[in-house]
Amino acid sequence: MVAGALSAGLHWPYWKPIQTGSPPDTHIARTWGLSVIEAAYSFEFPGAPLIAAQKEATSISWSLLLSQWETLPKPLIVEGAGGLFVPITPKHFFIDFFQVLQCPIVLVVRPYLGAMNHTWLSLRAIAEYKLDFLGMVLCGTTGDPSEAYFRETFAPILLGEIPFYTGGLPEARLLYQRHLAQGIEAALANLPAPLTMQTLHSK
Repeated sequence: MVAGALSAGLHWPYWKPIQTGSPPDTHIARTWGLSVIEAAYSFEFPGAPLIAAQKEATSISWSLLLSQWETLPKPLIVEGAGGLFVPITPKHFFIDFFQVLQCPIVLVVRPYLGAMNHTWLSLRAIAEYKLDFLGMVLCGTTGDPSEAYFRETFAPILLGEIPFYTGGLPEARLLYQRHLAQGIEAALANLPAPLTMQTLHSK
């Protein structure tokens, strides 16, 4: 949903390099009227790419992913799947992929039981990998009491919020008014030094 919002607001192509599950997110994004780049891999099983590929008795080529990236138009929105340490191959995680791509990271967080731990671990990983970090988007806000923690603690890096939608993508205009695309544009224009845990805690 957030990737679709950014693609619509920024008018950048959407690319989910590895698609798992059905219906494919790539197909859904196309029904939203987004400019979509076809996934390098698509699997029926709704799980980690490594496992989804194994269930179809195949494997994902790391070199093929990187070679496709080299041919794609830039800028574009690249969507991961499930988190930074979801495995793509037995030796590679999504965070390794983003490190090679050298694209700035937007961390999407949905408040749920365990999300605080997952968020801090993800931020620590982004810092340790020295990835360019644009900020965080709070997704799926429903009024849960824990949302106040995310708003207060991560206010300096919070780019915007978006509710959790169960239907189709709202109009791009409405998403743009949620300041997600504007927040990304501003962050790109003032891209900071790579995130460190020291600077994060000092905020």
